[in-house]
Amino acid sequence: MSNAYVAGASYGWRARIGMLVPSLPFDTNVHEFYLMAPEGVSLIITWLGVGGMAQERYDRAIANIAEPLRMVTQRKADVILQAGVPPLVTRGPGFEAELLARVAQLTSVPFITDVGASGRAMKALGLAKVVMLSSTFDDEMARHISVYLERAGIGLVGAAQAHIPREVVGTVALEVVYRAARKLFESHRGNANGIWITQASMPSVAVIEDLERSLDVPVVTSAQALMWAGLRTVGVREAIAGFGKLFAIEKLPQ
Repeated sequence: MSNAYVAGASYGWRARIGMLVPSLPFDTNVHEFYLMAPEGVSLIITWLGVGGMAQERYDRAIANIAEPLRMVTQRKADVILQAGVPPLVTRGPGFEAELLARVAQLTSVPFITDVGASGRAMKALGLAKVVMLSSTFDDEMARHISVYLERAGIGLVGAAQAHIPREVVGTVALEVVYRAARKLFESHRGNANGIWITQASMPSVAVIEDLERSLDVPVVTSAQALMWAGLRTVGVREAIAGFGKLFAIEKLPQ
């Protein structure tokens, strides 16, 4: 991101992007946002109050989504990104549409989910079969995600955890993420044509280009896909170098 500014303009003079993250702290989300953000794009961040990997926590956070929505819309967000895959996929493939309809009753600001942005990114890149790397998603969560992706026409052919404890996930070496993603893909080479790195609390965007060069396949991460979808939604269409093939695509697929 450039440190330049336009005299008389606010920091988000091109776009103000709201983000609802699942839990505190959210250091990785902020850092990776500004690694990718073009000049004139700023972040408004708050949390959903999930606080752990349990269905009752997901349900409570979604039930109380009106308050975090109010917080980012009061700060004049142009688009709102919802980070976190589990709260949606554990409720089944139709739940995203239900949530989008509910949010539309609360605000006219465009709302983009993590799983929705990732799915559209995979479609835009022509991915039909992917492997998924997460920090801590277990086999049950992988099954929920597989069902969700299937509905979008994308097969999940392999999944693995990087096994990074939540309390240190923001400080993990990028080498750990790179090697885990590479190992996972190579174990499914010939069957998968792309990689998805999810759980945006885990650092990911800085390894995208190295993975794409090394393995010659597109890489999608939750943080990257959310940024791409958010920017395209508000009309910021420029290519962003350094974070994968996705940012060369100017338009969101339907």
